[in-house]
Amino acid sequence: MPFWKTSQFNRAPGFAERWLRRVLIEDWSLKLLALAITLILWFVVSGHDVEREVTVQPILEGKPAAAYEVKSVTATPNQVRLQGPAGSVNATEIKAFTEKISVDGRQESFDALHTAVYTSDSKVEVLDTVNVHVDIGAVASQKPKS
Repeated sequence: MPFWKTSQFNRAPGFAERWLRRVLIEDWSLKLLALAITLILWFVVSGHDVEREVTVQPILEGKPAAAYEVKSVTATPNQVRLQGPAGSVNATEIKAFTEKISVDGRQESFDALHTAVYTSDSKVEVLDTVNVHVDIGAVASQKPKS
């Protein structure tokens, strides 16, 4: 059995081999830098917070005094700014509501100033507060006038 000389297996690299070496091996430090920049930009852009305005829903608890009722509830401003991840803020089902405002035993209208606003998503931050005006009045008589 003859011994093969290793010099017989030396050959020039083909086109594909040269191309792969150039793409994968040469200038690896420059390619690593480009990859790092790409990853940093991707993290910055994907984690970017956005703002959106949504309508506030005032929340009341309790009942006014006997023979009185809540006539209307108005939040001023009626919209607040939300800030957070784009996926959460832009969700169609996100809601903004005030903290609970007690009308228990009340006989006259009142204002709840600088009322805190919360959202249905804990990842979203509310940037504004609202003033809530609660209009309370006597219950209209149920008897028809003669």
